[in-house]
Amino acid sequence: MVSLYSYLFLASLVVSLTSACVLLHRRRVPGKIIFYSVFLNSVCILCGAKLYTMLASGLQVDFWRAGPSSLGGAVGLLLGIFLFGRIYDREASLFWEVYIMVLPLMYGISKLGCFFAGCCHGIPYDGPLAVSYDNQVLQGGPFFPVQLAESICFLFIFLIGIYLHHRRNRLVCPAVILLCATAKFSLEYLRQEHAGVVVSVNQAVCLCFFCWAVWKSGLSFRSKKEGK
Repeated sequence: MVSLYSYLFLASLVVSLTSACVLLHRRRVPGKIIFYSVFLNSVCILCGAKLYTMLASGLQVDFWRAGPSSLGGAVGLLLGIFLFGRIYDREASLFWEVYIMVLPLMYGISKLGCFFAGCCHGIPYDGPLAVSYDNQVLQGGPFFPVQLAESICFLFIFLIGIYLHHRRNRLVCPAVILLCATAKFSLEYLRQEHAGVVVSVNQAVCLCFFCWAVWKSGLSFRSKKEGK
């Protein structure tokens, strides 16, 4: 039986990639080029989502049994954008901008699956919006709805990215990655799994993204100052 989480993960993939297609079409990118990019990115997202879960478990589960990880899917998408830029470099910067812009949309929808399933649940909490679970994944509570908080934060970041894209701001990519990395790093402290951990694996990945975004921002400011 396919879980609700899997359905929402696939829905996040369809909605975000469809949004990317629309944005690329509006910038007059040829249809076959858009199709190739979507195909490559879909494969990278699905493989990254499973590989991340497999590695995070210490290889306790194999590739086929590993559940899809939202953060792993995000890493896979970035790999897909990089590879496609190597194959079709004519508008590589546009592909980076569009796909990174829809990244928080994909992540935000997929975290709704976590919220309904109870995986990646929050710390014990009995205040407003506290949730309890009684299903095959989790029994207990109440917990802080950290998955729902992540969804709201990342969907808001997506709207910021849309605004920057509309204004043709050259800092769309680093700005979205900086916001995503900061939000994910901070919200990790509200997850039950983080208890007793100084820096989790997810936070280490976020730090890498943060450093990359800072580096890209520096390059953008330097090229702007030099008038390029």
